[in-house]
Amino acid sequence: MTFEDTIRQIIREENEKHLQDIKVLLESHGYKEVPRFLKVQEAAKILRIGITATYELCRQSEHNGFPAIREGKKIRIPYTSLMNWIEQQAKQAI
Repeated sequence: MTFEDTIRQIIREENEKHLQDIKVLLESHGYKEVPRFLKVQEAAKILRIGITATYELCRQSEHNGFPAIREGKKIRIPYTSLMNWIEQQAKQAI
C-alpha cells in the first residue's frame, strides 16, 4: 500500500466515524429517515385514520387532491406531497 493509499484509507475511516456520529446525533433528536414513497398503510399511520379511509382518499384523489400514485395495483404516496396536502387541509379548516 502506498503512502497515498494509506492516507485515503485513514480519511475514509474518519469520514465513516463522523457519519456515524451525525446519525447518532440526529436519532437522539428524534430524526428518522423517511422513505420518499409511502404505502397506504404507512400513510394511514401518519394521518391517524384507518386503512379503508386512506384507500378511499386514494380512490377520490382526482377530486380531493390527495397525492396518490397508481402503479398497476400498487398505490404509492410521495411523503413530501402528503405533508404538503396535510398542510393545505389544515389551512382550509381554519
